[in-house]
Amino acid sequence: MGVQESILPGVSLKKGSNIMIYGPTFAGKAMFTRTMFKKFVKAGYCGIYVLTRESAEQFIDWFGEEYDSNTVKIIDCVTKSMTGDAKDTEAIKRETVMNLTGISAKINKFLEEFWRKGNRNIILVFDSLSTLLMYLNLQTVFRFLHILTGRVKMTGAIAFYIVEEGMHDEKTIVTLKQLFNGMIEFKEENGKKFVRFVSPFTKTDWLEIHVDEGGVIIT
Repeated sequence: MGVQESILPGVSLKKGSNIMIYGPTFAGKAMFTRTMFKKFVKAGYCGIYVLTRESAEQFIDWFGEEYDSNTVKIIDCVTKSMTGDAKDTEAIKRETVMNLTGISAKINKFLEEFWRKGNRNIILVFDSLSTLLMYLNLQTVFRFLHILTGRVKMTGAIAFYIVEEGMHDEKTIVTLKQLFNGMIEFKEENGKKFVRFVSPFTKTDWLEIHVDEGGVIIT
């Protein structure tokens, strides 16, 4: 991949971009994001995946035999909250969803580790901000994201943050949008799923997608 990274037909992102993934539940957001993450990793990127809805082990099972702990790092914010006794490894760090300071420190650790090894192509996924907003107020989450999005810009990574449509009021969405360079938006109509990219400078047409457990296909 080059300096600008393709995410949808005709849409490329500059390094340092922070993008919101937004749409209703079951519209294909999470699987689209995973498919995109896997595509970037296959193309030579190193990846950081922050999980707030399932364990690291479940994510690795989905990733399959191609998972490489040297290039894909995971921050699991589920297991520690549920069991209270979860072991870290070099590639998997456990944290509770309430501890934003701990999550931030672990993301920074992985970013620094990649940089020390000379890796400059990095993709980060946060799945999802809606989980944080269930437990923490908007101001706290905004401060956390302000620091994280700045870190992404500084390191030249590309980051995606999933937000559930319908779970938050308009003020919350408008406030969060200030931090992002654009949005990948999803919708469902007549049993079909669609995606488009929106930014201050670009708005694509809606593209139909097909979603299954293996990934997402854009038609």
